[in-house]
Amino acid sequence: MIELDVNIPIESTEDPIDLSLRKYRIPPSAVHTAVIFHRALDARANRPAVYAYQIRMELENESRWLKRMKAHARIVQPWIYQLPSSGERRLTCRPVVIGFGPCGMAAALLLARCGYNPLVLERGPAVEKRKQAVEDYWHTGILNPEQNVQFGEGGAGAFSDGKLTTRVKDPRAGVILNQLIEAGADPSIAWLNHPHIGTDSFLEIDRNIRKTIESLGGEIRFETKAERFLVHDGKLQAILTDKGEEIPCEAAVLAVGHSARDTFLSLHETGLFMKPKKFAVGFRAEHLQSFIDARQYRNIRDSRSLPPSEYHLAYTTSLNKGVYSFCMCPGGYVVASASTPETTVTNGMSYHARDGRNANAAILVQVDEKDYGTDLFSGMHFQESLEHQAFVLGKGKAPCETIAHYLGKSSVNLPDEVQPTYPLGVEMTSLGTLLSDPLNQCIAEMLEHTETIFPGFTGNGALLTGIETRTSAPIRMERSPKTLESSISGLYPSGEGAGYAGGIVSSAIDGMRTAEQIISLYQPI
Repeated sequence: MIELDVNIPIESTEDPIDLSLRKYRIPPSAVHTAVIFHRALDARANRPAVYAYQIRMELENESRWLKRMKAHARIVQPWIYQLPSSGERRLTCRPVVIGFGPCGMAAALLLARCGYNPLVLERGPAVEKRKQAVEDYWHTGILNPEQNVQFGEGGAGAFSDGKLTTRVKDPRAGVILNQLIEAGADPSIAWLNHPHIGTDSFLEIDRNIRKTIESLGGEIRFETKAERFLVHDGKLQAILTDKGEEIPCEAAVLAVGHSARDTFLSLHETGLFMKPKKFAVGFRAEHLQSFIDARQYRNIRDSRSLPPSEYHLAYTTSLNKGVYSFCMCPGGYVVASASTPETTVTNGMSYHARDGRNANAAILVQVDEKDYGTDLFSGMHFQESLEHQAFVLGKGKAPCETIAHYLGKSSVNLPDEVQPTYPLGVEMTSLGTLLSDPLNQCIAEMLEHTETIFPGFTGNGALLTGIETRTSAPIRMERSPKTLESSISGLYPSGEGAGYAGGIVSSAIDGMRTAEQIISLYQPI
């Protein structure tokens, strides 16, 4: 297979595959297959802005065409996913998947496709009911601890921008994207440089994945929480639910997500080995999307046809802490993401069109045991404390501050050009009281540095809204690197909640890997 590089002006409406065939005079009769593999925007200064495409083609007599394409093409060997071979052990009961976010969905889908009839336990509701519960919370402030942005079908990723970019170099990523396309996602996610789905699209896609799993013999029980784990001689025997049911189980995928704090405690009591893990906390920065576009597209004469722009920031401070942007949502909204009463938690969300007036991104500082203590659950308690403090500081709303006021550059602390989008309202106050002096210093250093490379970033009425704490799990469930099994035989910690992933695609990949391990040990049901 040939992979060809081709650049097309951003204003062009020509199909890149047709252009490639015409440019190299390749007749349609010589083409077996031709698909767009990747597209990225090249908007570097002092050159016309173009879309840089990679086209993959299967052609007759490929060596002939390769010579004609010269340095613009190469031979590649595409990776084709093969379903894993089944093991020899016999299962006395079907495998259980605990949690139905990206990790649990991917694990359950693969187990179902291979004939294992998985049982999924999800503490939250199906997307239809969950969507209503979240909207009710955003309108009234009345929180349901089991039906919110963190818990329910689709996991936390269902109420986000739906970003599918990952740094994980695993070919399973392509499998995940294709499964999302089969479930209704736009086919462009397979080749866009920064693909996203959007909250409004994700809910239907999640529902379609659920229906596929059920059609293949799987079962999903919503509003059913795994409360306790029965273990004998170091082996999993059964799972006790909050419905009082005892479910026999010898193989379970722990895909609980990063906010299942009560489940973390229950697993620790059971004897599962865990250790503290570094994570990050900070605030949501909001700017006008038009300002971000003007800066990012400043080398482009006419950017009206381009999508809302993004930014990605990273900086190492004088205290040797990393501060970075996270979950950037072009044309998005800052949303309420608490899962416990009397707490304030922020996150970012955008719809598929990304047509909101503001852009937002988390500005986060890394935290470790020096910031929150050395006990196993010190990080978790640190999160809880910050979330409650933010609730008190915001008087039930979200505490908010202009970036200029946070940096001491302005005595004025009122929304101006940028109007806050947090749905429960904001309280203009001083966010510095939430974090320690060293953490505030680190965020301030990063913002000051960003101003030098992104003029206007700390001005123009830009806001910070707090607090962002659910960036990743504060613990890691120990597992064997080879078998992915925990210290308790039969329990397989997986995904973001177990400390092994950091986003939709990487969580789904880890879910697939875990399912593969179970399949490699056991025969189908």
